[in-house]
Amino acid sequence: MAVFTAFNILANYKFPLNEALYVNGVCMKFLVLIICFLLNGCSTATFNSNAGIYAENKIRESVVKRYTNSEVWKLGASQVGHVEARFCQKDIRDYKPSKEALIADLKVKTQKLGGNALVFDSCLVNRTTASCHTKIDCNGMAYLITYK
Repeated sequence: MAVFTAFNILANYKFPLNEALYVNGVCMKFLVLIICFLLNGCSTATFNSNAGIYAENKIRESVVKRYTNSEVWKLGASQVGHVEARFCQKDIRDYKPSKEALIADLKVKTQKLGGNALVFDSCLVNRTTASCHTKIDCNGMAYLITYK
């Protein structure tokens, strides 16, 4: 009783190529075997990316708007919580984010708390810490504005 599998069928099939390749079917079997290994090897390959997180944070940031204290008071907003963004530049050659990038991080954190409004307070730059060349702390207050 013969067992027919896809590999057996492909390995024993003589494809209409040049007869020089058919040295008793050895070259073709070897070629099919290599193709099977390549397909199997590529099927388990994964590619990791932060594109999904980046897109999610951009969407979260876009739904939060900046206001002043008087504007959120006039709109009757309810306070959701305090948000802060911190950054530590360990070496002078390391990347240092802009103030706008840190405010964008505050907006993402505001949306994660359930808010849609941010009152930016301040960013403090400290250059005298033992573990950081430059340490930046930005603070704000998250609010929820319900539109009627």
